[in-house]
Amino acid sequence: MESNIPSKEHDITFKLLFEHPKDILFLIKDVIGYSWANNIQEDSIELEDKEMIDEDFKKNIADIVAKAKLKDREVYFYIIIENQSTVVEDMPERLLRYMILLWAKKIRQGCNKLPAIVPIVTYNGLDRKWNISQQIIDAFDVFKDDIFKYALVDISNINAKELIEKEKDVLSPIVFYLEQVRDDGLELVKRLEEIIPSTENLSKVNQQRFILWANNVIRPRLLEEHKKKYDEFVEKLEKGGRRMGEFISNVARLLDETNQKQFNKGIQQGRLEERIEIVKKLIRRGFSDQQIAELIEIEVEEVKKIRETM
Repeated sequence: MESNIPSKEHDITFKLLFEHPKDILFLIKDVIGYSWANNIQEDSIELEDKEMIDEDFKKNIADIVAKAKLKDREVYFYIIIENQSTVVEDMPERLLRYMILLWAKKIRQGCNKLPAIVPIVTYNGLDRKWNISQQIIDAFDVFKDDIFKYALVDISNINAKELIEKEKDVLSPIVFYLEQVRDDGLELVKRLEEIIPSTENLSKVNQQRFILWANNVIRPRLLEEHKKKYDEFVEKLEKGGRRMGEFISNVARLLDETNQKQFNKGIQQGRLEERIEIVKKLIRRGFSDQQIAELIEIEVEEVKKIRETM
C-alpha cells in the first residue's frame, strides 16, 4: 500500500523527531550502534545552527546538525543527519559538502583543530531499497583510494640524480638534488657544478624558475660583497649576455669563496677564543695585566676587558 503523505511531509516528521537530544542519542547508540556511543556525555548533546553559507554565499541547510562530547574529552564532535524519503543519487557529495561547509564555519569562528563530523542518513522510503554507496569517498571515483590520505615526498630520500637524468626539461629533480644539501656549503658547490649540463637543457621558463629558487636559497648564503656580483650575473643572464651554465658556474664560485672565508673566519674565531681562555687562566694564577700582555702578545687594554668579564 502506497503512502498518500507527500515525501516532504515525511521529511518534516523526521526532522521534528531528531530535534530532540534523546532521540539523537537513541539513533546513534541503539539503532546504529557506534562503538563510541556509550561514552557520549548525554547532557552535552545540543542542536546547532543548520544554516551554512557556501563560496557563492548561497544558503545550505542540513536537516539536523548537533554537537556532543564524549565523557572523557572536552572537545565537541558534530553529527549531521539528513532525512530522506526518496533515494538520492548524489547523497555522498551532499554530505561531503555539508561537512566541508561546517568545517569552514568552525574555522571562521576561530577553531584551531577541525572537529570530527559523523554523517547520518535516515531513509524512510518504502518503495525502493537504498542502493547508494555509504562511503563518501566513493564519490571521487578512481581517486578514492588517494583522497583522504596524503602522500609523503621526503626530498632527502629521493634519488634525485637519477630523476635528473630521466627528465630533460623538468625543474623539480634539479631543485630536489640541490635542496638535499642546502645546509652543506661544500657539497652544494659540488652539486651546482654537476647540474650545469642539465640546466642548459631547461626551457627559458624553467631557467627563470631556477633563478627564482637560487635567489631564495643561494643568494642569502653569500657574503654581502658577493651578493652584488650575484645580482650582476643574474642581470646579464636575463639580458641574454650569458648562458645558464656560465651563470651557475659563477654562482658556484661565489658560494665557494663564501665557504672559504667563513671557514677561515671560524679558525680565527677559534684561535681568539683559545687565547682568551689562556688569558683567563693567567689571571686566575695572579699574573698582572702587563705580564699577561707581554706573554700572550696582546694589548694591555684587551687583558683588562677580559678581566672585567670574569
